[in-house]
Amino acid sequence: MHEGNRRFKSKNKRFEEKSNSEEYWKKLRNAFYEIFNKNAGELSFEELYRYAYNLVLAKEGKKVYNGTCELLEERLKEISSQQIKPAFPVNEPGNKMQSNTEIERDLDFLKIIKNTWDNHIMAITEIKSLLMYMDRVFVPRAKLLPIYEKSQHIFRDIIVYDENIKEYIINIILKQIERERSGEMIDRSLISNIISMMLDLHEGNGETGLSLYKSIFEERYLESSKNFYANLSEKFLDENDASEWLKKSEHHMEEEKDRTEQYLSTLSTREILRIVEQETIEKHIHTIIEMENSGLRSLIKDDKYSDLNRMYNLFGKVNNGREELIKALCDYIKELGEDINETWALVSSKNESNKSINHIVNNHNSNNSNNSINNNNSKTLDTVENTNSKKENSTKQSVNPKQWVVKYLELKDKLDNILIKAFDNDKNFQMKMNSIFQLIINENPKASESLSLFIDDNLKKGIKGKSEDEIEELLNKSIVLFRFISDKDVFERYYKQHLAKRLLYKKSVSEDAERIMITRLQMECGHQFTTKLEGMYKDINISSELSNEFKVIEKKKDKKLPELNISVLTKIFWPMSGQVTPNLPYPIEIQTLMDDFSKFYYSRHSGRKLLWQFSLGSADLRINYEKGSKDINICNLGMLLLINIFNKWKPGDSYTFKQLQTELEANDLELKRVLQSLVFSKYKLLQKIPKSRDIKDEDEFIVNTKFSTPLNRIKIPMVVASGNIHNRSSVIENNEEREETYRHIEDSRRFQIDAAVVRIMKGRKKMYHNNLITEVTNQLSSRFMPTPTAIKKRIESLIEREYMERSSEDRKLYLYLA
Repeated sequence: MHEGNRRFKSKNKRFEEKSNSEEYWKKLRNAFYEIFNKNAGELSFEELYRYAYNLVLAKEGKKVYNGTCELLEERLKEISSQQIKPAFPVNEPGNKMQSNTEIERDLDFLKIIKNTWDNHIMAITEIKSLLMYMDRVFVPRAKLLPIYEKSQHIFRDIIVYDENIKEYIINIILKQIERERSGEMIDRSLISNIISMMLDLHEGNGETGLSLYKSIFEERYLESSKNFYANLSEKFLDENDASEWLKKSEHHMEEEKDRTEQYLSTLSTREILRIVEQETIEKHIHTIIEMENSGLRSLIKDDKYSDLNRMYNLFGKVNNGREELIKALCDYIKELGEDINETWALVSSKNESNKSINHIVNNHNSNNSNNSINNNNSKTLDTVENTNSKKENSTKQSVNPKQWVVKYLELKDKLDNILIKAFDNDKNFQMKMNSIFQLIINENPKASESLSLFIDDNLKKGIKGKSEDEIEELLNKSIVLFRFISDKDVFERYYKQHLAKRLLYKKSVSEDAERIMITRLQMECGHQFTTKLEGMYKDINISSELSNEFKVIEKKKDKKLPELNISVLTKIFWPMSGQVTPNLPYPIEIQTLMDDFSKFYYSRHSGRKLLWQFSLGSADLRINYEKGSKDINICNLGMLLLINIFNKWKPGDSYTFKQLQTELEANDLELKRVLQSLVFSKYKLLQKIPKSRDIKDEDEFIVNTKFSTPLNRIKIPMVVASGNIHNRSSVIENNEEREETYRHIEDSRRFQIDAAVVRIMKGRKKMYHNNLITEVTNQLSSRFMPTPTAIKKRIESLIEREYMERSSEDRKLYLYLA
């Protein structure tokens, strides 16, 4: 009985609520009007929520949903017609010239849009809370949008999609952005609110879709920005330099990024930055790089690392930017190198290529390993090169190998600083810069010799007064340059020549520095590269011990003989090609000493042979003149000439060149050099009749009785004798000397190629031609770069000597013969 009564009462209640739906909706609608008018303070939200709840229970959800939408449409249309459209700016949209009044009207228009949106959001938020039960129950069943999302679409369709309103909104925002780009202050907060509105509104009829910011604003914004920066670039580049434009471009990029973060949208950050990069940098790469007095070359010349770093960073943001930058940089490096080569090495990049040693073909027999001896009676002398050709002499005076190295070291320092300070140690840039640096260095066929001369000069006198750190830095820089030299075997030969002179004549300032340099070379090229250099040092140390022992023995004999300083040199270690002349008519005192030393040496070393190298030694003489005596340092042949012949001279006597040659049994060329040194040098001990520089058989020589000098001790500088290390002065070789050097190096290279081929074939047993060429090149590239032609010739030679043969089945296949 009670259960039936409860069911009856429930049905009556639903009927009652349905009959009151009109009243409930009327109260809700009136409440919505109050909310629109911001008079919601007196409303009872609990009561209004119950009305909406009851309406949904009474199956009136559709009525509430549609009625709310109609109410919203009615309200927004009223605002559009009464508030927004009357506020349209009077000036033409997008007009570039605006008065302050027109700008204020534009901003007032945006404020109306902002207020309309704010009021709409505030109102629909409160309405949404009242219709929460409808959104939860009715909307999903009816497959409709929640009332909040539906209200967004209504606002979009009535307000934003209105063509006039939309155009005014977009144009005003773009005009404000352009004003800010020009340096004016704008109301960022206002624009930010309008952009936020566009981001909240979406296209389509669903809950999600493309935002209106993307669909109606972004494209116009990007197009406007593109036009702005295109015009700005053309104007600015015509009036300013590259550095200023790079700074301006960087500033604009930061500005645009800040703009999207502060009041536009980060959705456009990448796109707007890409436009700025394209219009300010990418389209003007070549103009910026090549700009006169401010482009890449000017920045490098003036060491403007910050500007170069800015260029590097900005060019990295655009397509092919850094590729064009490194290309232009390498072109400039090449020009700088060519200028150094032409100025200090007289190498023209247009008509003189690097001389290839592999193309010098000359059969040159190698000598057996023997021990040689240096007869050195005193300190060495610095020699000066003279030539018979005035043209060649003039050219040599223009060549400065040490300055060539200094300039390349300065260039390398500059490039290293650029790489570190401007290009962030970019490995790609480093590789290409090193590649072009190596190319221009090796365009100078005298590169190896020049570097060796530079090191020689510093180890003789350049490091005097320098600290250990400074010496270390100098040697490190020399090694850095050495790494770029392709023909390291050429450098080795010249370095041996210069080291030999320093060791024989005690010219080294620091033995520690010499040792450090050899160690560095060994680290770079291996132990084999420095074996002979270390052997030379060992010979000098042993010779010093032998000389001391010999002097002790001679002193006990109590003979009045001159002092003899001797260096015993192992021939395979030392770069010697001087003439061996054991039968020269030495004075009896010196000959006695030589014989005594030979007996002394053989008593300690059986089975060895001593060959006296007179051309490697020098002597100290005391010449008595009427006004006093002079101590003179001269080469051994000069000593024999003065003691054996001119020591017997009397006024009225003269000796022809033929007589001198017969008397001394000396080499024709060597004797001429000595005579030229005594006649034409600064200290003219002899006179020649006639006074021409060329020496003929019948030319006569007499003592210069008028010779005088305030110095008590003098050195007679000698003309360079090709192949004799004692005559190598610190100047570049002439053509004849270089050809001889190349012949020696070519011989050595042939042996090295032969050894590499045999070594490879012995391990592989059989190998195809191209693979063998590649393998040999790889093995020898640390010392020199053999050409395929040179390797092929050596392969043919080895086949003839039956070290290997071609396969009968495949002519490109080689077989090793045990």
